[in-house]
Amino acid sequence: MALIHLTIVTPQGKPFDADAQRVLVRTTGGDVSILPKHIDYAAALGKGEARVTEADGSVRRAEIEGGILHVASDQVQVITHHFKWTDDAQN
Repeated sequence: MALIHLTIVTPQGKPFDADAQRVLVRTTGGDVSILPKHIDYAAALGKGEARVTEADGSVRRAEIEGGILHVASDQVQVITHHFKWTDDAQN
């Protein structure tokens, strides 16, 4: 199974830095889903829900607001002002 390496960076640290199957985020132009082999891409992030499908297939949800999404060579960076997991106690 092909994977992407996803790094999520906030002013408080890195809430996620591992391989993933998929990431879905809200950009200022609408929702965007990034899968392995995605073309190089960059977009401004909006406010909404993010969903990360981890390497094992589990899906985690989070609140996200502002920042930038950058995709290059199966490396995905989400640099954001606000990111908070909403699905568990690891907030």
